Amino acid sequence: MSLPSQDLDQLKQDVTQHEADLGAARTRDEALEIAIKAAETSMRALKLAKDPSEKTQLNTRVKQLLDEAEKIKTTRDWRSIAGHRAPDRVLVPPVPDVSDATRVRQLREPKNSRAITKKEHILLLKASVLNGFKFPPWTTPPTPDEFILAPGEEPFTDSAVLGLSDFQHEVFDGWRRAADALPPPAWFSGDRTDLGPSMRASRKIDVVQDAATDCSVVASICAGVARAERGHSKIMRQVLHPYDEESGRPMMSANGKYIVRLNFNGCYRKVVIDDRLPASNTSRVIHVIDRHNPGLLWPALLEKAYLKVRGGYDFPGSNSGTDLWILTGWIPEQVFMQSDDLEPDVFWRKTLAAFNYGDVMVTMGTGKISARAEREIGLAGEHDYAVIDMREVDGQRLLLIKNPWCEGTSWRGRFKESKTKRTEQGENELALLSLLDEGDDEPVQSTRDLLNADEQLSPGTFWMDLDNVIQYFESIYVNWNPGLFAHRQDVHFAWDHSDPAAAYGPFTSLRAHPQFVITPQESGTVWVLLCRHFRNVDDGEEIDLRPHEIDINGFISLQSFSSNGCRVLLPDAVVEQSCFVDSPQILLKLDNCEAGKSVTVMPGAQELPPVYHTFTLSAFSNSAFAMQEASDSLSYSQTLSSAWTKDTAGGNAHSAAYSTNPQFSVSISQKSALSLLLESDKADHNVHIKLVHGKGQRVRSVRNRDIVVDSKDYRRRCCLAEIPQLDAGTYTIICSTFEPQQLSKFTLLVQSSVPAQISLIPRAGAGRLSMPLRPARLRPDSTKLAAPLRPLRLVNLYGVARQFQNPSTAQQSPKSTPMLKLSIELGHGSRKEVLLVSSDDEFADGSAGGVQTPEIDLRPEMLRMGDLWLVLETMYAPMQLESFVVELFLDQPGGVEVGAWRSWDD
Repeated sequence: MSLPSQDLDQLKQDVTQHEADLGAARTRDEALEIAIKAAETSMRALKLAKDPSEKTQLNTRVKQLLDEAEKIKTTRDWRSIAGHRAPDRVLVPPVPDVSDATRVRQLREPKNSRAITKKEHILLLKASVLNGFKFPPWTTPPTPDEFILAPGEEPFTDSAVLGLSDFQHEVFDGWRRAADALPPPAWFSGDRTDLGPSMRASRKIDVVQDAATDCSVVASICAGVARAERGHSKIMRQVLHPYDEESGRPMMSANGKYIVRLNFNGCYRKVVIDDRLPASNTSRVIHVIDRHNPGLLWPALLEKAYLKVRGGYDFPGSNSGTDLWILTGWIPEQVFMQSDDLEPDVFWRKTLAAFNYGDVMVTMGTGKISARAEREIGLAGEHDYAVIDMREVDGQRLLLIKNPWCEGTSWRGRFKESKTKRTEQGENELALLSLLDEGDDEPVQSTRDLLNADEQLSPGTFWMDLDNVIQYFESIYVNWNPGLFAHRQDVHFAWDHSDPAAAYGPFTSLRAHPQFVITPQESGTVWVLLCRHFRNVDDGEEIDLRPHEIDINGFISLQSFSSNGCRVLLPDAVVEQSCFVDSPQILLKLDNCEAGKSVTVMPGAQELPPVYHTFTLSAFSNSAFAMQEASDSLSYSQTLSSAWTKDTAGGNAHSAAYSTNPQFSVSISQKSALSLLLESDKADHNVHIKLVHGKGQRVRSVRNRDIVVDSKDYRRRCCLAEIPQLDAGTYTIICSTFEPQQLSKFTLLVQSSVPAQISLIPRAGAGRLSMPLRPARLRPDSTKLAAPLRPLRLVNLYGVARQFQNPSTAQQSPKSTPMLKLSIELGHGSRKEVLLVSSDDEFADGSAGGVQTPEIDLRPEMLRMGDLWLVLETMYAPMQLESFVVELFLDQPGGVEVGAWRSWDD
C-alpha cells in the first residue's frame, strides 16, 4: 500500500483529478466517496502549505468539498451536484498563459461608426490646444525613425515647461535626462552602472508617489500594473511609443523622445515628451517611482505625459476614474458608496466577474476625514487608492487595496467575522473535520489574519472587506474595457453658457439643453458617457483660477427620456438619471432599451462657468444603433418675450386683478397640435399658463368650460401646456404668477404642427381713454340697471363692469360672487335690439376682473332709431345694496355722454 504523497504540488494535482472523476461518477455512493477523498487530499495539502494566501484558498476548498459531499448525500438529484460543479467554486480564475500572446483574452475596442460633421471636426481641432501646447488627434502610431538619434544630433528636448509646487521647488535639483535621473541620485549616489534606466522590471512592480500630489494618477498606474501582472492582455502597446512588439514592452528611445497616446477632449490625442525628469536634491522623489525597480522608466514617462496635459507636477489630483479614462480609454463609472441606489451584492457579483476576466480596473477614493480619524483608521482623507486584487473567501468579499503613497499607511480596522452555519454531518464528514482539528499544529486563522500576515505585501497594501469599503470610502471608480461592446458612436457638441438669456438650474426648462436621440436596432443595454472637455481659463474670466489654468468648476449629469425621439421641454418625465458630479465624465446605463424605440438623452449642468463649453457624448452597445441630435416634436416654433410689471402682474385666477395679466392671441388656420412653454427669469416665482376660448381678445374672467388646456398646478419658474389636437380658430393665452405683484421677465415658446399667428393683446385700456361712470348701486329687489348713452361723434368703445371692492375691507371674507352681464341696447321693451353683450350673452364672474363687452362703433345718427342704453344685469338680486364699478374705454375724448343709472325693467 502506497503512502500518501507529501508533495504539495502533487496533492493539488490529485485534488484536481478527483474533482474531474466526480463528474463521471455512476452512483451516489461512488460520487460521495470521491468527494470525501478530494476533501481529505485537500486537507493534507493545507497542512503542507506555507503561503498564507495559498492556505486560505485550500481551507476554502476543503469546506466547499465537504459541503458538496453533504449535498450529494442528501439531495435527490445528486447528479446535478456531481456532474455540474458551480463555476464560482474556483477562488481565483486560472491565470492566462502569458507565454503565448495568442492565448491571452483580448477584446477589440469599437471605433466610432458615426461620421462626424465639419462643425464637429473644427471643434475637435480647437480642443487640441491646452496649456499653451497642441495635442493633435491621434491618427497612426509613430514610425521607428522618429526615435533615432542621428550622428552629431542632440537628444530631443521638449519646449514644454511643467510647473512644480512650492514644496517641489524646495527639493528640485533640475531637469535631468533619464540616464541621470533613474534611479534617483539620492538613492544610489555611488556607481550607477547597470542600475537604469530600463523598461524591464526584474522584480514585482511597486509604483508609488512621494513629493507629488497626483495620487489619482499613481493609483491608476498601479491598477493597470496589477491587471497586467495577473496575466491579462497588455494595454501599454497602444499607449507608449516606441514599443517593442516582440518583447511586449516599451522600448528605450535613442533620441530621448517619446510619444504617448492619451484620451481626452473628444478623442485619442498625440502627446510628445522628452525623457527629462525633475530630479531632487534630497531623498524625496518628485516623479513617480518604483520601490522595487527604481530604474524603471516607463511609469515616469506615462506620468509626465499625463501631467503635461493637466498642467504640471503641481497637479492637485482629480479622480482615478478620470485618469484611467485618459490613460487607457476605458469607460469610467463612479459608484457612490453611500448611495441609496447601491446594491452591494449586485455590484460585487458583476465587478468581481469582470475583474477576474481582466475587463475592469478598480480604484477608490475617500471623502473628507478628520486628522484624528486618519490616525485611528489608517486611511487618508480625499485620497485615491488602487484595487490590485479581488477575492471571495469564506463568504467574505475582499479587496486588496494599495495606498500609492511611498510612506502610505494601511487600514487598521477589523473585518466582520463570517458566520458559517454547520449542519449534521455523516460519519465520513465528521472524521474529516476531526482530522482537520487534530492534524494542525496551528489552528486555522481568520481570513484577515492569513492574508494580511503575508510578508510579501508591500507597505501601504492591505485587504479590506466590502462592508468596510462601503463604510470608509466615498466612491469606487470602475473603468470598463470598451471592448465589451461591439458598437460605438460619438457626437461632439458645444454648449454656450455665456448667453444670459439661456438659464440653467434645477427649475429651468430644458429647451436650451443639447439633446440627442439613440435608437437601438435590438433590445438590450446602451451605455452613454458624457465627457466635458478640458479648457483653460482666459484672462479676464471671473473664476477663482489663474489664467491658463484648467477649469474644472461646476457639475454635470445625464438624463434619459422616453419621448418618441424628440426634444423634451421639462424634466418631469425623466426615465433614468445620474447624480450631478464634479468629475469631467458621467456614465448613464440604459439597461432596458427596446428595439426601434428611441430614447432622448440630455446633459445637465449646475454652476458651470458662464462661458463656451465643449463636450463629447459617447454611446456603447452590443447591437447596432443610431445617434443624432434630437429635433422638436412640432415643426413650427415662435418665441415671444414679455414681462409681469406693476400694472400687469395680476396673480392667479382668484385674484381681482387676474385679467390684467399678459395675454396673447394665437390663431391657427387648420387643426394642429399646440405646445405652450412659459418661463420666468425668477427662480422663486410659480407660474401658470392657460389657453382659453377668447377669440384672441382680452379675457376678463375664465369659466371652466372656457379652458381649452392649461399647465395644471402652478410650477416653479416654468410650466408647460400641451394639446395634441386643437381645432382651427383664434384663442387667448393667459400667463400668470401665483401671487399678484410678482414682477419678472418671461418668455413664451409656442410650438405647433402648422403655422400659427401669435401676438400680444394690449393690456386693458391700452391706447384708450378711461371714462369711469358713477357707481351703479343695485337694490335688493332689483337685478338690472341702465344708463342712457348719447354719442356726440363717431366713437369706438367697450365697457367693463365689476363688483366694487372697498379697500378697507378687501382683506376680509369676500362677498358672494356676483354673476354679471353688461350690454349696449338700442330701444326698450319688446322692440329693443341688443347691439353687443359681454361673455357671449352669458352671466360671468364679476368679482375679479369683471366682465367686458366687445368693441363697438357708436354714431350720433343711431339715436334716430331709438335710445341707446348701457345695461348692467345680475343673475340674482343682491341680499343688500350692492355697488358696481363700470368703466368705458374710448378711442377719443368727449365722444359720448352717459346719464345717471336707473332701475330697468324689460
